[in-house]
Amino acid sequence: MPHIDLTNRVIAITGGSSGIGAATALACAKAGMHVALGARRMDKLHDVAQQVRAHGRRALAVNCDVTDPAQVQAFIDATVKEFGRLDVLFANAGYGLLKEVASTTDAEFREIFETNFYGTLHAIRAALPQMRKAPNPAATNGLEHGSSNYRGHIVICSSVVSELAVPLHGAYAATKSAQDSIAGALRAEIAPEGIFVTSVHPIGTRSEFFQQIARREGRESGGAANTPDFATQTPEHVAKRIVAALRRPRAEVWPSVSTRWAMALLTALPGLAAFVMRRFAAKLRKNAQVK
Repeated sequence: MPHIDLTNRVIAITGGSSGIGAATALACAKAGMHVALGARRMDKLHDVAQQVRAHGRRALAVNCDVTDPAQVQAFIDATVKEFGRLDVLFANAGYGLLKEVASTTDAEFREIFETNFYGTLHAIRAALPQMRKAPNPAATNGLEHGSSNYRGHIVICSSVVSELAVPLHGAYAATKSAQDSIAGALRAEIAPEGIFVTSVHPIGTRSEFFQQIARREGRESGGAANTPDFATQTPEHVAKRIVAALRRPRAEVWPSVSTRWAMALLTALPGLAAFVMRRFAAKLRKNAQVK
């Protein structure tokens, strides 16, 4: 496993205005990286950029709606123009939906897939050609930045529900499973080129995630009441694990080790998983006021 020196490397982050994206931007800046931020809320994006600069790193803020491939391409192009390179892509933009599968409309399914899944694809398709322009590790005798096989790193923010769908989050879980599948295939396909792929699987994060669900659906609660403290983490904790994976690339990042083992057990025992989820569904319906 190579050790990557992150000093002066460049990361482009979609969904960088808050939550895990913003926390990762600051963690990367502390690690010595320059940061390009893409999102729609420019006021928040500029605030994060200022915090990056306060750590002595360069920052770029670009208005970017990931559902528009042209805007994503413009974001990546602006990153390369500003910094002269692109080392890491963090495809992080996404949102949740609290609704039963049978009640979720086709429009709602398509909308969440456009952001969470296709937004990730747009970012990968824009960033990958830039990473392929980096010098072949063999041509530099493997000395650049302390790695014998490194030209770039694609990080995809999936979720713990990519492994086991949670009731009332079926559409969201479907997008996260799709992201995880793309990560797995892409990881094998581009490994010979020296480009790493990592999927990140957070549990509930103490951020705007649940509040955004509530705002989008006009609810008082976006599901946070259903998530106990032991099943939540701070964005900063997730960001710390992501930076560790940038230094020593790995296939997956699970910020909660206990959750990873619990998911492995439930995946191996589908009958138990079905029982647990039936019990959980009743609680979710009551607390989330979903019929």
